[in-house]
Amino acid sequence: MVRWHHRPLPDHSTLLSGRVPPDDTGFRSDRLQIWYNNTDQAWVDPGPHLHHDSDECFIMLRGSIVVEVEGERHTVGPREFCCFPRGVAHWVVAAHPPLESLMIRAPSVEDKEYLASDMEAKENADAV
Repeated sequence: MVRWHHRPLPDHSTLLSGRVPPDDTGFRSDRLQIWYNNTDQAWVDPGPHLHHDSDECFIMLRGSIVVEVEGERHTVGPREFCCFPRGVAHWVVAAHPPLESLMIRAPSVEDKEYLASDMEAKENADAV
């Protein structure tokens, strides 16, 4: 068992802690997931989702994201953070790089469920 883990933050996005880190930068943990995002590329979540068994927190170091929670959009900027308790639907609808952030989830489990977005739900209802 590793008792201590110390590394400099890399110049790219990677898993710092989780069940299967991609290289020796990351720390293997079944209890804690930390995703380090360091990018000049904009990105968005594919759609709204929730986590059944884990809480999630975004800590913004540089840049900003726009999250949608319960139908409202909120900007989370540098030196701000937001948390989503398990079961709360949310999604990142915009990311404004350069972006440096930490996404922390505990426990580190595969519990993400994507939900139909409002637009998809409307399209499906119109099709009936």
